[in-house]
Amino acid sequence: MAELSTQELQAFLQAYLNCVELCTAFSKNTADPHVRQALGTLVDELQETIASLAGHLRRLGVAPGEYEIDRQGKARIRDVLGMRSLREQLLVVRGSLADLVAWYAARLQAPQADQAIPEWLVSLSAQADHMLEGWDQHMREMKAADF
Repeated sequence: MAELSTQELQAFLQAYLNCVELCTAFSKNTADPHVRQALGTLVDELQETIASLAGHLRRLGVAPGEYEIDRQGKARIRDVLGMRSLREQLLVVRGSLADLVAWYAARLQAPQADQAIPEWLVSLSAQADHMLEGWDQHMREMKAADF
């Protein structure tokens, strides 16, 4: 596996932050207590991953610094808050999680099998898979899933 650049990790940290901000904004603007609870759990899990990624950046000698939601994140929040359909809103969150899972998949399935995959990356990938599976389960329980 090719070494991950610090810029790539910082961009990925930004993607996680955008996802947290999306979930937080959605939670504040939904009246459904089940959705709020699921979003709260998801935010906690996302923040754990952000802390882990920031720790890996520090070990690489890069201070993660202050991150704020970027334009892409703000656009996603506007989209989700502008939707009237709860199902569509839930799917936007799912899409954000699926993007995180896809990032890991692209790096873990790289053709350079001669280099070891960092254990922390495998662990974070499993955590992202778990978050997506949990969200999918929540959507099935809400009868909002047909993917």
